[in-house]
Amino acid sequence: MQSSNSQKEKFIKNQSENNRQNKIFWGIFFVCITILSVVVIASFNQNFSFPQFFSFVKNASIGWILLAFCCVIFFIFFEGWSITSICSSFEFSSKHKNSFFYSAADIYFSAITPSASGGQPATAYFMLKDGISIPIITLSLLYTLLMYSFSIVILTIVGFLLNPSLLFQFDCIAKIFILAGFLFQLGLIFLFYCFLYKHSFLNKVCQFFLKILLKLHIVHDKESKMKKLNEIIENYQQSALLLQGKRKLIGKILFLNIMQRICQIGVIVFVFLATGGQLQDVLSIFSIETFVIMGAYSAPLPGAVGVTDYLMINGFQKIMSPLSAINLELFSRGLSFYFCIIICGIAVIIKYFLIKRSSKNDRNL
Repeated sequence: MQSSNSQKEKFIKNQSENNRQNKIFWGIFFVCITILSVVVIASFNQNFSFPQFFSFVKNASIGWILLAFCCVIFFIFFEGWSITSICSSFEFSSKHKNSFFYSAADIYFSAITPSASGGQPATAYFMLKDGISIPIITLSLLYTLLMYSFSIVILTIVGFLLNPSLLFQFDCIAKIFILAGFLFQLGLIFLFYCFLYKHSFLNKVCQFFLKILLKLHIVHDKESKMKKLNEIIENYQQSALLLQGKRKLIGKILFLNIMQRICQIGVIVFVFLATGGQLQDVLSIFSIETFVIMGAYSAPLPGAVGVTDYLMINGFQKIMSPLSAINLELFSRGLSFYFCIIICGIAVIIKYFLIKRSSKNDRNL
């Protein structure tokens, strides 16, 4: 018995060490590809220089930049609101500050891990620590992901209808990225729909992965784990059936996800206006960004670094000079992505220490 416990403790320790090493690796990799992408972008135009770029930033209108900052904050806020709206419908009350932390964890870890694989587990961890049950966490994240994909598809269609010719002006490589991103989102919508509405599908998938874990001896005690899994799936299915009848709530989640995408695009629009852009070109910038967001999901790189930059510059060059396109891309990307993940990273650290302090207080009672 003691030997079994010792092996379990050793396994947990090894897993923790592996997770820590993976985070360090992907963190370093993210920084490297970020630096590389900036260097490549700077080399796109021989007239580009960093002193000239800093002058471009310095001359930006403060008022429009403040609105861009507000869009970054609301971008984080709307996702958290979407998640906690589902929790609240099952009487798991959550404060707005907690919703901000949930969203920040998703955005931060999605940005620094390939294919955004680390976002939802980090959010689930914070929600679990706040006392929310596993079935409700799973349901909240799946519905949010489903509406997230729907919102991207809807806004891309809107962007196309506003200015159809812009899509065809992208080069061949950019069009391939956008098409691949569109097909990927359709695939996700189908997958999340099956998880939410085809419960036998979810049951088979969960049992499949549990069997793999058992064969690899990562999980032990097959009967108890299968029993626990069946209990969780049963609770999840009951909660999912209750939520399916709440059309107003589902509509609200979709609306919040659309607003989150609009805020993301709003950052670029306000930076464009802050740096001398004309109001008459705002709809073109909006359309370009919908295509950029769609195309970004074709790349499994952390934060789609490189692909997003390429698509933005390729699109901006259709309505402005190449040098202006590079300056706008670097400035707007710096706010909409890098500044955003800095805020989210700080929020994740704060939430982590709040959890640690709460656990310490509980042990002292």
